[in-house]
Amino acid sequence: MFIKIVPENKSGRKRLAYYSGHRKNGTVKHSLVQWLGYLDELQALYDDPVSHFKAEARRLTQEEKERQVSLSVSTAEHFHFAPGEGTDCTDPEVRADRILSYGVLPLLKLYHELEIDYFWNNRRRYTKALFNHNSIFRLLVCSRILAPDSKLGTWQARQRLAGDVAFSADDVYRSLAFFSRHKDALIDHLGRMVERQYGRDTGLLYYDVTNYYWEVDAEDELRRRGVSKEHRPDPIVQMGLFMDADGIPLSYGLFPGNTTDVATFRPLQQTGRTIYVADRGMMSGMNVASILLRHSGYVISSSVRTCTAELQAFILKQEGYVHGAADGDFRYKSRLTPVERWVTDSATGGKRKVTVNERQVVFFSRAYQQKARHERMKSIEKAQQAAGGGQNTVLNNHAGRRFLKKSIFDGASGERVEAPEFSVSLDTELLQREEALDGYYLICTNVVGTEEGEPPFAGRARFRRDNLFELNRPVDDVDIIDMYRGLWRIEECFRITKTHLEARPVYVRTRDSIEAHFLTCFVSLLLLRLLEKRTGGTMSVGRMVDSLRQALLGDIEGQCFMNLYCDPVIQDIGAALDIDMSRKYYAKADVRALFAAVKKI
Repeated sequence: MFIKIVPENKSGRKRLAYYSGHRKNGTVKHSLVQWLGYLDELQALYDDPVSHFKAEARRLTQEEKERQVSLSVSTAEHFHFAPGEGTDCTDPEVRADRILSYGVLPLLKLYHELEIDYFWNNRRRYTKALFNHNSIFRLLVCSRILAPDSKLGTWQARQRLAGDVAFSADDVYRSLAFFSRHKDALIDHLGRMVERQYGRDTGLLYYDVTNYYWEVDAEDELRRRGVSKEHRPDPIVQMGLFMDADGIPLSYGLFPGNTTDVATFRPLQQTGRTIYVADRGMMSGMNVASILLRHSGYVISSSVRTCTAELQAFILKQEGYVHGAADGDFRYKSRLTPVERWVTDSATGGKRKVTVNERQVVFFSRAYQQKARHERMKSIEKAQQAAGGGQNTVLNNHAGRRFLKKSIFDGASGERVEAPEFSVSLDTELLQREEALDGYYLICTNVVGTEEGEPPFAGRARFRRDNLFELNRPVDDVDIIDMYRGLWRIEECFRITKTHLEARPVYVRTRDSIEAHFLTCFVSLLLLRLLEKRTGGTMSVGRMVDSLRQALLGDIEGQCFMNLYCDPVIQDIGAALDIDMSRKYYAKADVRALFAAVKKI
C-alpha cells in the first residue's frame, strides 16, 4: 500500500489516497484502496500530512503481511475413500460468497451431449430477445436437480452454477412462454438424440398417470379439482408419462385435473408398432381398440374382483397352474379366449360391444396375499373402532366399513321405534369372498410368441389377422409377467419428480408457465436417468442427487479452489463421465478448463 496525490482536473485541488499495486498479465496495476481527503484540508490537521499517511501506509502494509498465510497445495492430490467414507471440508479461510457447484459438471456434460444448447440457440435466432434462452433453460434444469426452488429463488442463486448469468429475473419469466412454445419440438429432439447415443428400444413402452397440486383456491381450465394421488383437496393437473424399457422417459402430456386416467392415453399414444404396458386404470375398450387399430400390442392389468364370474372361476380353479416355487408361493397360468369390449362409435357417440381375442395371464403371489390381508385387517379394525360398538355411526362401502353389517333391533317389541338402536357385526361372507382372491393378479394382453417348431419370420414382430401381436420369439407367461412388473420404474420416475426434483407444489399459474415448469422437470428427470444408465445402474438416483448437491468448491482467498465435499458416489460419477471430480484442490485455470471441457462434445 502506498500514498498517491491525485489532482482534480477542474478545481486543481489535490486529493490524497491509499493505493495498492498488484501484478496482472505481467504488468503492475494500481487500484484505489481509500480516499483520505483534500490535501489543503488535511494540512490544517497534520503538520505534514503526506509524511503522516506514508508512515500509516507502511504500518497497514506490515499488518496485512502479518495476517497473510502462505498457501502451498498440490492440485494433483486426489481423495481416496474406503467403502462408505466421504469428506466434508470446512475451512475458515473459504469465502462463503465464492462457493461454486462442481456437482453441475456431469449434468452439463449430458446436457451438451444431447445438444440442448444447439436446439435453443438455433430457435433463439428468430427472436428479438436480448437474453440467452439456453442459459436460462440450463439454469432452470440444473437447479431443479441441485437446488430446487422457485424461479426467483433459482435466479438469485445463479452464481453458484457458473456459466452465462447475464439475465434478469424478469428475463427468466419472459422466457417461459418461449420454452412452452417449443416443448413438443424439444421432446422430439431429445428422443432422436437418446436413440442416436444410447440405442433406445421403443418396442416396449410403459405408461402411467400422476397429478401435481397447487396451493390455491380458484380453479381454471387446466388446474381443476379431481382425484388427487395425494388425497389433497387442492386443484391439480394430470400428467401422463411414457417411459422405455430402460426407465428413460420418452414423452409426457398435461391434462386438466378432472380428466380421468383412462382418457389421457390416446392423445399421447405413440406412432409405430410397440407394446404398451399400463396398470388397470388404462383398461378400457376404446384404449384397447386404439392400440389394435395401430397394429400394436398391450399388456394391461385388470381387477380380479370386478371381472366376470366366469373369469373369477377360472382364476380360482387350481387346475392348470404352473408352480414357480416348490412351496407354492408363486404360480401362474393363462388362456387365449375371445372377450367383449365396449367401444364408442365415433359417428353416433353410442356404445357397442366388439369381440377381440385376448390372452389372460393369471398369477398368484403369497407375498401379495399376506400384504393384502394385513392391510384389510388394519382397515377393518379402524372401521370397527369408528363404529363405536353400536353407536349411530354411518356405515358405507368405503375402505373397511364395507365389511361391517348394521342391524336395527327394537328394544321394546311391538312398539314404534322412536330411537332405534344398532348392532354392528363383521360380514364374514363378504370377507371370505374377498380373501379368496387375495394374492391373485390378472394381466390382459394380445402379445404372443412363436410356437415351438415355427420358423422365424422377417422383422421383430407382426400383427396378425386375429388381432394378436406376435413377437419373433417364444413368449411364455413369465415373459408377460416380467413386462408388467417393469411398471415400477415409471412409478419411481414420479417419485423422483415429486421428492428429489420437488416439482410440486407449483407456483407458476399461466398455461405457458406451467408447461415450461414441467418441461424443465422432464429434462431434469431425463438427465438423472441417463446419469444412472452411464454409471451402470450401481447407484440410485437419490444417492446421486444427495452427493451432487454437496459437491461444492470454495474460493480460498482468491488463490485457488478447495474441494469442500467429495465421496465415492461423486468419484464414480466422475469416472463414468471422464470428469476429474475428486481432486482436493483446483487452480482457477483448472476449474475453467473443467467447465470448458464438458461443453466440447
